[in-house]
Amino acid sequence: MKKPHALRAFLSGSIPDLQTDPQRLKMFVQGGHLVARSGETLSFEYRFTVRLVLLDFAGDMDVIAVPLLAWLSTFQPELLQNKEQAAKAVRFDVEPLANNLLDLAVEVDLTEAVDVIEDRDDQGRQRLTTKHRGEPYSPKPYAEGDYTLYLGDKIGAEWHTTPGIG
Repeated sequence: MKKPHALRAFLSGSIPDLQTDPQRLKMFVQGGHLVARSGETLSFEYRFTVRLVLLDFAGDMDVIAVPLLAWLSTFQPELLQNKEQAAKAVRFDVEPLANNLLDLAVEVDLTEAVDVIEDRDDQGRQRLTTKHRGEPYSPKPYAEGDYTLYLGDKIGAEWHTTPGIG
């Protein structure tokens, strides 16, 4: 699976608090399913929930929400394009701590399609190769390019990225 690591890297690189201390963002993949159908190939889809936990956060939740939505609009656009899915796409829990700090847990359901391609190697042996299929881009892939999120006149988050999740 590539999306969980790509999401973590994107958020860690976008949010100033995480740029200085990336260990404050914990990531868990839970409730995973492997969905395959009998057919011509062994192609399948991963379906899973990513739980991101940001520890000791003192900022505005917009600093997390906007980069997360930018990433989702680019790499999981169907979550935001369907009204019913969008209503359940991103869930969060907040645990208030002392000194205006909080622990923030965010859950998002992701999918990752994998094509399994059958062919032969140079010696004629049968070979299976996996290729992670990209998502169809939304009209505006916000997670790619140069963006700065302002909270009033203060920079809350920013990212400067190139296409693809790697």
